[in-house]
Amino acid sequence: MEIRERGLAGMTVYGYARVSTKEQNLDTQIEQLKARKCDTIIEEKATGKTFKRPELEKLLSEAEEGDTIIVTRVDRLGRNTKQLLELVEDLIQRNITLYIVELGMEATHRNGKLFLTILSALAENERELLEEKRQAGIANAKNKGVKLGRRGKEKGQVAMAVKLWQERETNKMSIREIEEATGVSKSILYREIEKIKIKEATT
Repeated sequence: MEIRERGLAGMTVYGYARVSTKEQNLDTQIEQLKARKCDTIIEEKATGKTFKRPELEKLLSEAEEGDTIIVTRVDRLGRNTKQLLELVEDLIQRNITLYIVELGMEATHRNGKLFLTILSALAENERELLEEKRQAGIANAKNKGVKLGRRGKEKGQVAMAVKLWQERETNKMSIREIEEATGVSKSILYREIEKIKIKEATT
């Protein structure tokens, strides 16, 4: 679907890209939004667990009737069904189109809201399952005598994950167990490990 073909004169097509940690990058989302010929792309790095998304809030306040907002996935806008539906309802009332690239559909269409409710509920359930796995990973690490300390800033979590990897001979933790215990993805962990190996090779 070519969004611009819907266009009203002067209509603005906004793209919104968000990731949850500073370590993650927005490249893939931005490429998809550029392919949709967005006039402006808003970038944000903020956790979905909080309502503090200043760039999104600014976008929503500036968008006008007839404009279109494009996101790559439904969870870029919020991480619970209530939050998401309130946003969609507001856009419907203001006659602003919300287009989800992953779904290839307008969430503000009459059938879109129902479909969105189902998808959001499924995403919420998936996050709860991941949190259960994380807690199980923490418990497993503690049973092995690993002191995890507090999980705070992302940088601290990555440092903890690297430390657990470096001590893997004694703590017997796998990459997956480290991932579940710290919340740090294996791609980020492997990247940090590679940095360490390069540094060691050049010193």
